[in-house]
Amino acid sequence: MKVSQRINTQKNVIIIRDEIDRVLNHARIASHSAIHFLEGKCDSATQTDIRKIVATIPDIRTVSLLRGNEIYCSSVFGAQFFRLDAQSTPPLGLSLMDGNALTPYRSLLIYRTEHVGKSVMVGIDGYYLQNKLKTNDRRTDYQMTLNGLTLNAAGQVLTHRNNTASARYFSPVYKYQINANPVVPVSPDVLLKTVWQDEKLGVCLTLLLSALLSTITTKTLSHRNTLLFMLKKALDKNELIPFIQPIVEAESGNTVGGEVLMRWKHPQRGHISPEHFIPLAEQNGLITRITQSGLRQVADTLNSGDIINSRDMTLFFNVSAADFMNHDIIDWCRKFMRKTPFSGWQIGLEITEREPVEDTQLVQTLCEQLDALGVQISIDDFGTGNSNYRYLMQFRPRYIKIDKVFTLGIETDASKEAIVRNIIAIAQDMRCMTIAEGVETASQKVKLAAMGVTHFQGYYFSKPVDMATFFQNTLNTLP
Repeated sequence: MKVSQRINTQKNVIIIRDEIDRVLNHARIASHSAIHFLEGKCDSATQTDIRKIVATIPDIRTVSLLRGNEIYCSSVFGAQFFRLDAQSTPPLGLSLMDGNALTPYRSLLIYRTEHVGKSVMVGIDGYYLQNKLKTNDRRTDYQMTLNGLTLNAAGQVLTHRNNTASARYFSPVYKYQINANPVVPVSPDVLLKTVWQDEKLGVCLTLLLSALLSTITTKTLSHRNTLLFMLKKALDKNELIPFIQPIVEAESGNTVGGEVLMRWKHPQRGHISPEHFIPLAEQNGLITRITQSGLRQVADTLNSGDIINSRDMTLFFNVSAADFMNHDIIDWCRKFMRKTPFSGWQIGLEITEREPVEDTQLVQTLCEQLDALGVQISIDDFGTGNSNYRYLMQFRPRYIKIDKVFTLGIETDASKEAIVRNIIAIAQDMRCMTIAEGVETASQKVKLAAMGVTHFQGYYFSKPVDMATFFQNTLNTLP
């Protein structure tokens, strides 16, 4: 390793170590804050207090209180009892897990402290840690090792130890280390000589498979580049059209707003799923243009027609991390309001869970300006992706949207019911309203209404419809 590269690696390791130490410091603070709750019962006041710990301390995902190996109070499930077996009971101190019952496919770091026979267990989403391991240094793979397990930048928890690391750096505070593993490219000559040592049939099969994979990869990249090119043209030609899915108030049954969803119908290829073009737009800096297009088209429609409502109505537009990187979103919202001064429709911004919105001074300023404009904030798909307790403190939302992964089958799934009850309790504590997504049956609606959900959205009420249909139906139901 060259001297310059070694110096760069050392700098990266120090940055990573300090960032992870900061996250672990937050876990220690959360644990110390929760210790005195071990002396009482898991009543509603205790549940509220431990949820406030999760909501106010950065990077924390869960706080649980244990009696022996039994969880009797948690920020997620409340006062439900869960007995852990010997293998799934985390030891005291730090431990790394490759998942749990709530999110079995996402790594988790546990910080556990004991006090008079009881203990506090603080959970940190592995997503926060793996992001710290990502750098622009493509020549080095950075990993975190703890208690014989290793977390890599892809979020995988590995059980084997990498003995080829060029450098290992220990945290001076916590019992983990950062491994810096050089990524060594294999030359074609060496690779060919190694492969040729195998029998000829194996070589032929390998070469055939490589050729096939190369063809597939080329076609995939070609399709992706073609789709990206088409998306840019589609935005220039206004081919992305807003559809709106109604949002219904639980108490009255009235439509009180809608979520604006951009749809793309290509002249030759037909309907292109948002699952394909939205991530592509986010990865290539086009998502802000889609946000702007949605606001502009809806404002033009409201301005051109006689669409005036007689009660509070809110149209929610999806926004991503890129929309909080400058002041453009403020300008777009102001233009929307100038075009629709007498329509009675309010703007809501739904913050999506896919990319994290960092808590910077700019974001804080934007939130203050949006609030001054009367723009309402909604946290989309709460409990998934980046939509977590941190967002509640960062954005102070008016609405929390409950993801359909929790509402689907809630009538018979006790775990989902417990999660939704606690989301509702959190929303009530923070004086937020809740919107349950994915409501498709009458039994779901009845169950969620009984639990205290304030608003519904889903196919039981309506699929997303074009703007003309939505506004016509809405006006027909106004008193």
